[in-house]
Amino acid sequence: MPRRILVFAPHPDDETLACGGTIAKKVKEGHDIHIIFMTDGRNSFLHVLGITSDPTPEELALIRVQEAKNAASILGVNSENLTFLGFESSYLRNNKEIVEGKVQQILLDFHPDEVYFPDVVDSHRTHQATYDIVKIALGKLNFSPKEYRYVVWGNADIIRSNASQQILVDISAFLNTKKQAIAEYKSQVTVFSKRQTEPLLSNDFLNVFYEEQEVFFSNFHKYFSLAQC
Repeated sequence: MPRRILVFAPHPDDETLACGGTIAKKVKEGHDIHIIFMTDGRNSFLHVLGITSDPTPEELALIRVQEAKNAASILGVNSENLTFLGFESSYLRNNKEIVEGKVQQILLDFHPDEVYFPDVVDSHRTHQATYDIVKIALGKLNFSPKEYRYVVWGNADIIRSNASQQILVDISAFLNTKKQAIAEYKSQVTVFSKRQTEPLLSNDFLNVFYEEQEVFFSNFHKYFSLAQC
Protein backbone atom coordinates (compact mmCIF):
# COMPACT_ATOMS: atom_id res chain seq x y z
CA MET A 1 0.00 0.00 0.00
CA PRO A 2 1.45 3.43 -0.92
CA ARG A 3 2.70 5.45 2.02
CA ARG A 4 2.79 9.22 2.49
CA ILE A 5 6.32 10.35 3.27
CA LEU A 6 7.66 13.74 4.39
CA VAL A 7 11.38 14.56 4.25
CA PHE A 8 12.56 17.65 6.14
CA ALA A 9 15.86 19.14 4.90
CA PRO A 10 17.55 21.90 6.90
CA HIS A 11 19.22 23.14 3.69
CA PRO A 12 18.84 22.28 0.01
CA ASP A 13 21.15 19.25 -0.43
CA ASP A 14 20.62 17.55 2.96
CA GLU A 15 17.69 15.53 1.64
CA THR A 16 19.82 14.14 -1.20
CA LEU A 17 22.99 13.59 0.82
CA ALA A 18 21.24 11.73 3.64
CA CYS A 19 18.16 10.26 1.96
CA GLY A 20 18.67 10.43 -1.81
CA GLY A 21 18.83 6.70 -2.37
CA THR A 22 15.90 6.05 -0.06
CA ILE A 23 13.83 8.74 -1.77
CA ALA A 24 14.51 7.24 -5.20
CA LYS A 25 13.69 3.77 -3.88
CA LYS A 26 10.44 4.92 -2.27
CA VAL A 27 9.38 6.70 -5.48
CA LYS A 28 10.06 3.53 -7.46
CA GLU A 29 7.89 1.60 -5.01
CA GLY A 30 5.01 4.00 -5.64
CA HIS A 31 5.02 5.99 -2.41
CA ASP A 32 4.02 9.66 -2.23
CA ILE A 33 7.03 11.76 -1.20
CA HIS A 34 7.10 15.45 -0.33
CA ILE A 35 10.25 17.34 0.62
CA ILE A 36 10.25 20.39 2.91
CA PHE A 37 13.28 22.69 2.71
CA MET A 38 13.56 24.60 5.97
CA THR A 39 16.07 27.26 4.90
CA ASP A 40 17.29 28.64 1.59
CA GLY A 41 21.00 28.21 2.37
CA ARG A 42 21.75 31.73 1.17
CA ASN A 43 24.61 32.36 3.57
CA SER A 44 26.81 29.31 3.00
CA PHE A 45 29.34 31.19 0.87
CA LEU A 46 29.30 34.15 3.25
CA HIS A 47 29.79 32.16 6.44
CA VAL A 48 32.23 29.55 5.15
CA LEU A 49 34.19 31.50 2.53
CA GLY A 50 33.50 35.14 3.32
CA ILE A 51 32.08 35.62 -0.19
CA THR A 52 29.45 38.36 -0.47
CA SER A 53 29.24 38.64 -4.26
CA ASP A 54 29.54 36.26 -7.23
CA PRO A 55 27.12 35.07 -5.98
CA THR A 56 25.40 37.35 -3.48
CA PRO A 57 23.40 35.62 -0.73
CA GLU A 58 20.19 36.51 -2.57
CA GLU A 59 21.51 35.03 -5.82
CA LEU A 60 22.69 31.91 -4.01
CA ALA A 61 19.24 31.39 -2.48
CA LEU A 62 17.69 31.28 -5.97
CA ILE A 63 20.48 29.04 -7.27
CA ARG A 64 19.96 26.53 -4.49
CA VAL A 65 16.21 26.39 -5.09
CA GLN A 66 16.83 25.46 -8.72
CA GLU A 67 19.50 22.93 -7.72
CA ALA A 68 17.02 21.34 -5.32
CA LYS A 69 14.41 21.09 -8.07
CA ASN A 70 16.96 19.53 -10.44
CA ALA A 71 18.11 17.00 -7.83
CA ALA A 72 14.54 16.09 -6.86
CA SER A 73 13.64 15.53 -10.50
CA ILE A 74 16.48 13.04 -10.85
CA LEU A 75 15.27 11.25 -7.72
CA GLY A 76 11.76 11.10 -9.18
CA VAL A 77 10.07 13.78 -7.06
CA ASN A 78 7.98 16.32 -8.95
CA SER A 79 8.47 20.03 -8.27
CA GLU A 80 4.90 20.37 -6.96
CA ASN A 81 5.92 18.01 -4.13
CA LEU A 82 8.61 20.43 -2.96
CA THR A 83 7.99 23.11 -0.34
CA PHE A 84 10.54 25.89 0.21
CA LEU A 85 9.92 27.65 3.52
CA GLY A 86 12.67 30.12 2.62
CA PHE A 87 13.92 30.94 6.11
CA GLU A 88 17.44 32.13 6.76
CA SER A 89 19.30 29.79 9.08
CA SER A 90 19.58 32.37 11.87
CA TYR A 91 15.83 33.05 11.73
CA LEU A 92 15.08 29.34 11.95
CA ARG A 93 17.31 28.93 15.00
CA ASN A 94 16.00 32.02 16.78
CA ASN A 95 12.28 31.67 16.03
CA LYS A 96 11.62 28.00 16.59
CA GLU A 97 8.07 28.49 17.90
CA ILE A 98 6.97 30.35 14.77
CA VAL A 99 8.55 27.78 12.45
CA GLU A 100 7.19 24.92 14.52
CA GLY A 101 3.68 26.20 13.94
CA LYS A 102 4.21 26.08 10.17
CA VAL A 103 5.70 22.59 10.40
CA GLN A 104 2.82 21.36 12.53
CA GLN A 105 0.35 22.61 9.92
CA ILE A 106 2.30 20.84 7.16
CA LEU A 107 2.15 17.61 9.16
CA LEU A 108 -1.58 18.00 9.77
CA ASP A 109 -2.31 18.76 6.13
CA PHE A 110 -0.18 15.97 4.69
CA HIS A 111 -0.81 13.37 7.43
CA PRO A 112 2.36 11.37 6.68
CA ASP A 113 2.99 7.74 7.45
CA GLU A 114 6.75 8.34 7.64
CA VAL A 115 8.81 11.43 8.50
CA TYR A 116 12.53 11.87 7.79
CA PHE A 117 14.45 14.62 9.59
CA PRO A 118 17.86 15.22 11.26
CA ASP A 119 18.83 13.29 14.37
CA VAL A 120 19.61 15.01 17.66
CA VAL A 121 23.30 14.00 17.37
CA ASP A 122 23.80 15.99 14.15
CA SER A 123 26.36 18.66 15.09
CA HIS A 124 25.21 21.44 12.72
CA ARG A 125 23.25 24.14 14.56
CA THR A 126 20.58 24.47 11.86
CA HIS A 127 20.16 20.70 11.75
CA GLN A 128 19.76 20.68 15.53
CA ALA A 129 17.12 23.41 15.26
CA THR A 130 15.30 21.41 12.58
CA TYR A 131 15.33 18.36 14.86
CA ASP A 132 13.86 20.40 17.73
CA ILE A 133 11.16 21.96 15.55
CA VAL A 134 10.02 18.76 13.83
CA LYS A 135 10.20 16.68 17.02
CA ILE A 136 8.05 19.15 18.96
CA ALA A 137 5.56 19.38 16.10
CA LEU A 138 5.31 15.60 15.89
CA GLY A 139 4.63 15.42 19.62
CA LYS A 140 1.54 17.59 19.21
CA LEU A 141 -0.13 15.38 16.62
CA ASN A 142 -3.01 13.02 17.38
CA PHE A 143 -1.38 10.41 15.15
CA SER A 144 2.12 8.91 15.17
CA PRO A 145 4.03 8.67 11.89
CA LYS A 146 7.17 6.56 11.91
CA GLU A 147 10.29 8.65 12.48
CA TYR A 148 13.48 8.10 10.51
CA ARG A 149 16.27 10.44 11.60
CA TYR A 150 19.51 11.02 9.72
CA VAL A 151 22.92 12.57 10.34
CA VAL A 152 24.78 14.74 7.84
CA TRP A 153 27.26 16.45 10.15
CA GLY A 154 28.28 14.21 13.01
CA ASN A 155 30.98 12.48 14.96
CA ALA A 156 31.38 8.87 13.78
CA ASP A 157 31.87 7.58 17.34
CA ILE A 158 28.61 9.18 18.48
CA ILE A 159 26.78 7.72 15.51
CA ARG A 160 28.18 4.23 16.18
CA SER A 161 27.13 4.50 19.83
CA ASN A 162 23.52 4.61 18.60
CA ALA A 163 23.94 1.42 16.57
CA SER A 164 21.10 -0.33 18.40
CA GLN A 165 18.65 2.15 16.87
CA GLN A 166 20.08 2.03 13.35
CA ILE A 167 18.05 1.12 10.31
CA LEU A 168 20.12 0.40 7.22
CA VAL A 169 18.47 0.89 3.85
CA ASP A 170 20.01 -0.89 0.86
CA ILE A 171 20.25 1.73 -1.91
CA SER A 172 22.72 -0.13 -4.14
CA ALA A 173 20.24 -0.14 -7.04
CA PHE A 174 19.80 3.64 -6.71
CA LEU A 175 23.34 4.77 -5.83
CA ASN A 176 24.13 6.08 -9.32
CA THR A 177 20.87 8.02 -9.29
CA LYS A 178 21.81 9.51 -5.92
CA LYS A 179 25.25 10.50 -7.20
CA GLN A 180 23.68 12.21 -10.21
CA ALA A 181 21.32 14.11 -7.91
CA ILE A 182 24.15 15.22 -5.62
CA ALA A 183 26.04 16.48 -8.66
CA GLU A 184 23.17 18.89 -9.37
CA TYR A 185 24.17 20.84 -6.26
CA LYS A 186 26.95 22.52 -8.19
CA SER A 187 27.18 25.45 -5.79
CA GLN A 188 28.13 23.00 -3.05
CA VAL A 189 30.20 20.32 -4.79
CA THR A 190 32.16 22.31 -7.42
CA VAL A 191 34.29 25.45 -7.54
CA PHE A 192 31.29 27.64 -8.26
CA SER A 193 32.56 31.17 -7.66
CA LYS A 194 35.61 32.83 -9.20
CA ARG A 195 36.63 33.66 -5.64
CA GLN A 196 36.74 29.98 -4.60
CA THR A 197 39.73 27.66 -4.66
CA GLU A 198 37.91 24.50 -3.57
CA PRO A 199 34.29 23.27 -3.26
CA LEU A 200 32.30 23.86 -0.10
CA LEU A 201 31.83 20.10 0.28
CA SER A 202 35.06 18.13 -0.11
CA ASN A 203 35.37 14.76 -1.82
CA ASP A 204 36.22 13.18 1.54
CA PHE A 205 32.98 14.53 2.98
CA LEU A 206 30.92 13.42 -0.02
CA ASN A 207 32.39 9.91 -0.04
CA VAL A 208 30.53 9.21 3.21
CA PHE A 209 27.28 9.52 1.25
CA TYR A 210 28.36 7.32 -1.65
CA GLU A 211 27.88 4.10 0.29
CA GLU A 212 25.41 1.39 -0.75
CA GLN A 213 23.44 1.80 2.47
CA GLU A 214 21.83 4.83 4.06
CA VAL A 215 21.65 4.99 7.85
CA PHE A 216 18.65 6.17 9.83
CA PHE A 217 17.78 6.14 13.50
CA SER A 218 14.29 5.35 14.70
CA ASN A 219 12.35 4.65 17.87
CA PHE A 220 10.54 2.07 15.74
CA HIS A 221 13.73 0.19 14.80
CA LYS A 222 12.84 -3.04 16.58
CA TYR A 223 9.66 -3.41 14.53
CA PHE A 224 11.20 -3.19 11.07
CA SER A 225 13.57 -5.27 9.01
CA LEU A 226 15.85 -3.92 6.31
CA ALA A 227 13.50 -5.21 3.62
CA GLN A 228 10.60 -3.15 5.00
CA CYS A 229 12.53 0.12 4.76
